[in-house]
Amino acid sequence: MAANGFIALQGAVSALDYLNGRTTALQAEWDAKTAGGDPQPKTTYLMLLTQVVTDATTDMTSLVGTEAAGTGYARQPVPWGAASTSTRQSTNTDLIQFGPFSDPAGLAAPVTGAALVTRMTSSAGQPSGICLMAWNLDSAITTQQNQALQLAAGALTMTLAVS
Repeated sequence: MAANGFIALQGAVSALDYLNGRTTALQAEWDAKTAGGDPQPKTTYLMLLTQVVTDATTDMTSLVGTEAAGTGYARQPVPWGAASTSTRQSTNTDLIQFGPFSDPAGLAAPVTGAALVTRMTSSAGQPSGICLMAWNLDSAITTQQNQALQLAAGALTMTLAVS
């Protein structure tokens, strides 16, 4: 992923609410997933995007229609490491793989970025979750049949800047 990632609006609001002791929309999301029987309610998922995300006001509504599509594509869970106190960073601790894609053209459109979201799927009757962060790629990736996209451990980094 490119270095031009940013925290999404709901992610920033949730972080501020957490720091000042307020109940957050993110906590409400985790609680709803727990009540719904989700065995991993605090798991976050990476979704691939086919349009560049242009600003930090990104929410799930603005991402409708920009998620990658194709046989073999599904949002993938992100295993995050504990945040480092020296760098104020957390990175993914394991390989993240999308695919392989069995459509003759791979994915329907080139991948231009990714978003970190709270739901594995977005379907009728299920909220699509909260967008926490988004990244844009330096250049679009086109896929082919039977190809998989992989992100190595440590490829995604979230940093909390302190000034």
